[in-house]
Amino acid sequence: MKYTRRLHLAALASLAAALITACGGGSNFFDDRIEVTRVVVAGDSLADAGTFGYKFTVQNSAAPAAGFPIFTELVAQEFDVNAQCNYFAYNGTTFVQNAQAGCTNYAVGGGRIVNTAAQGGAASPFSIPFQLATAASVVGNYGPKDLVVVDGGGNDAADLVTAFLGATDAAGAAVYEAFLLQQVDRVTLDAMLAQPDGAVVAGSRYMTNLADTFANAINTNVIAKGAVHVAVLNMPDITLTPRFQAVLAQVSQANGGGTAGGQAAAQLQAVIRQWIGSFNTRLSNNLRSDTRIVLVDFNADFTDEVNNPAKYGVTNVRDSACTVAGINDVRLCTTTALEANRPAGAAAGWWQTYAFSDGFHPTPLGHRLLADTVLRALEKEGWL
Repeated sequence: MKYTRRLHLAALASLAAALITACGGGSNFFDDRIEVTRVVVAGDSLADAGTFGYKFTVQNSAAPAAGFPIFTELVAQEFDVNAQCNYFAYNGTTFVQNAQAGCTNYAVGGGRIVNTAAQGGAASPFSIPFQLATAASVVGNYGPKDLVVVDGGGNDAADLVTAFLGATDAAGAAVYEAFLLQQVDRVTLDAMLAQPDGAVVAGSRYMTNLADTFANAINTNVIAKGAVHVAVLNMPDITLTPRFQAVLAQVSQANGGGTAGGQAAAQLQAVIRQWIGSFNTRLSNNLRSDTRIVLVDFNADFTDEVNNPAKYGVTNVRDSACTVAGINDVRLCTTTALEANRPAGAAAGWWQTYAFSDGFHPTPLGHRLLADTVLRALEKEGWL
């Protein structure tokens, strides 16, 4: 599926070219889109093209090996770059380089800007800075026909929320402090925690510093390596996903439900949104002045899609299609299984207008919407 706006522009450009030629002109001055011959990707499960043998969306029973295209593949296809494959491959024990040559998608499901020690820390493909550094070592130097697409931060935010919610006793508070110390120095952290609502304030500082870490990794491994066309996605509002809607519901129930429970859930949601805002604001401040970088406002578009689903052809933004069909593993969430387990009264293809496949990942439709978000940002910059 080609980007709708591009088709409109292409039609106008063709008409203009004909008129110019008729008047003695020889070039199409509307055709100023950049030429892209390679798309390099780093990020998390949203951008993972198959590291673990599947994609984090609905599995395509008709083409299980290829699967449905994720947003990075759709963006690449818009530039007529059709060879997107995962650079890293997990063999059941460890990560190896994909045997297929020429793979330029370094994203790994579960990827984090600050990778956990349990996942191998900073020297693991789960680390997005490590992915970027690996790509730089393979590419050497980027050229003007390279487009680099980077996403990340959603899993980091989820980790922060988990640590925060666990800080209900001394042991949990110690775990939360240890988590924060990954990005906040001891002196600063102690001063923040001594303040009223210090745990929330410290969370904001963590996310601000996380954005610095992300921007530094991009500058060091992409911009300093000669890239002039880089798209960086900001962080979406994870509280709108089914996974975190369930968390908020649990918080409400734990606080007695009703008005009191709803207020507790709303307060937590406001805290998480504050943290995400801290990250996105700092990331924008770090990157927006660099003309080689397009900052993609994933957060704004994703929020609008959830709040106004009909505008995007979406019928369900609250439930995950896999869960509705009784499937709790995205690897088993195939089109065949979804059709065999339709909700009562649902027609064939019912899942195709859901926003979420599982609790944290988009359906193929969600990926098309995300691809359009990226393409609109590139078009606004004049790259498309």
